[in-house]
Formats: sequence, C-alpha cells, structure tokens
Amino acid sequence: MTTVKGDLHPSIQKFKEFVRQHPKMVHDVRNGKKSWQQFYEEWYLLGEQDGVWNRYKVNGEIVPPPVQEESEEKLGDFMGQMVSFFKKIDVEQVQQHLANMTTAIGSVQQVIQQFQGDQTTKQQRNSENNPFFFQKD
Repeated sequence: MTTVKGDLHPSIQKFKEFVRQHPKMVHDVRNGKKSWQQFYEEWYLLGEQDGVWNRYKVNGEIVPPPVQEESEEKLGDFMGQMVSFFKKIDVEQVQQHLANMTTAIGSVQQVIQQFQGDQTTKQQRNSENNPFFFQKD
C-alpha cells in the first residue's frame, strides 16, 4: 500500500477504501483463511452492499486500525512465521546439504590449488631452462 493513488486502477482504489472500512478482512488474510485476490473477486461480483461484508466491520462502524498496533501485529506475525519455519526444517536434510556443500567447496579448492601448483612449477622450469635467467639478490 505504498503506491500513489494515481498509479492504481480506479477499481483497486475503491477496493482499498472498502478494505479500510472493513478492517477484519486483514485478519483473515494474515491467518491464511482467504487471499486478497479472493476478497477482491467477491467484492467485484457481490458488490459493497452485500450482507457478507457485515462481519468484517468493527461493530458496524468504520474504524481504521491504529498504526502502532499494526506494527506490533506485524512483528508478532513475523515471529510466528519464523517459529513455524524452524519447526518445518528437517535437520537431517540440512546436514546432508551442508555436507554436499563442504564437498563441493573442497573440490573447487583442489582445482584452484592444482592450477596454482602448475603455474609455480612452470615458472621454476622456465627459470631453470633459460640460460639468461638471473635472479635478483
């Protein structure tokens, strides 16, 4: 919702205003019950006057949510998402991926060492075979 109103399609501007009048819609989206796309399609098909929308008003009044509570709620949602993410992690898979990465990094290091080793041996051979090679003191 950081875009300028002039940049949005008029129907989207109307829908955003409708959402401000029905703040409980935000909770359903954050809880995963519905998506904004689903709400928009219902709003577009049913219209603003349908009785379905009454449950999304706060006591039948048009009250925008306070900004401070929204930021605290976002932080709580973020922490909840992080906890659920860590619960879903399979430790054995992570360990296997780390082992694969370690093996790959070791292989790359070996290739780099081989190329560096070839360059130093070539320089030594060239210096030994060149009769005009003089080392600096």
